[in-house]
This record gives sequence, structure tokens and C-alpha cells, in this order.
Amino acid sequence: MVTDKKILVAYYSKTGHTEKVARDIASAFGADFEKIIDKKKRTGIWGWIMGGRDAMKKRRADIGELQKDPANYDVVIMGSPVWSWNATPAINSYIDKTKGKIKNAVFFITSGSTEAAKIVPYLEEISGKKALAYVGFNENELANEKVYNEKLNNFLRAVK
Repeated sequence: MVTDKKILVAYYSKTGHTEKVARDIASAFGADFEKIIDKKKRTGIWGWIMGGRDAMKKRRADIGELQKDPANYDVVIMGSPVWSWNATPAINSYIDKTKGKIKNAVFFITSGSTEAAKIVPYLEEISGKKALAYVGFNENELANEKVYNEKLNNFLRAVK
């Protein structure tokens, strides 16, 4: 059972959607959290275009110094928005930096409409870990509090 384990929620969020989900998950589990900082300026139309291009090419980002060591946790729940039908460069870098330290992985994604099942296999591949559970929240689910809470609670039960 995961609820008796030490949990870290690590996430990258540009617009705040992924951060909201990360904080809700961390709160539900009493988990620590780590916000992944992408040092590259990704604002405006040019930032949006280059971010999508970097994601499509599965590039890595220069990320800020990590505050939490995933080796100290039983489970690491990682979250990323979807850019151009791929995980973000920041989460790719986080996984690269922490590879071998993560004992058990769980993933969540936020997106316009991309299904988590299309993103998670890549995250499993680069982390070398089969997900204990995963979930995706699209923009309609994030905007509808009832639907969001129901899906979040189903995910929390699956992780437990």
C-alpha cells in the first residue's frame, strides 16, 4: 500500500494546471513536492513554438537545482504538461537526472486532449520504471470541478 510510504511529487508546470494537480496529489498523500524549474525562457509565441519543437524532438532542458533527493522516497509521482503530443523537456531532464534513484514511479499528465496512455510509455522507457499507476487530465476535465475531483479521487485510490 502506497499510503504508508514516503512520497515525493515532482512536477513541471508552465501555466499552473500541472501545479494544481501536483499540489492536490501531494495534499492527499501528505507528500513532499518538488517544482522542476526550466531555466529557458518559454514565454510568448516564440517560447511556445520552441517549447513545442523541443518536446517533439524529445530534447532536454537545463533545469534548476533539485531540492529533494528521490532516493529518499519510496514512490515518486511525476507530472508534466503535454507539449506537441510529448512530455516536456523539463520532465525529460528530471528523469535523466534522477534515473536509478527512483524506486517506484507514478505519472500524471495535463493536456489539451492527449491521452496519458500515449505519453506514459515514453516516460517509463526513459525512467526504466513501469508505472505503478498513471492518469491524464485534459483541459475539459481540469475546467469541470466535479469531473476533475472524480478523476483525481479515482487516481488516488489506484495509487493507494
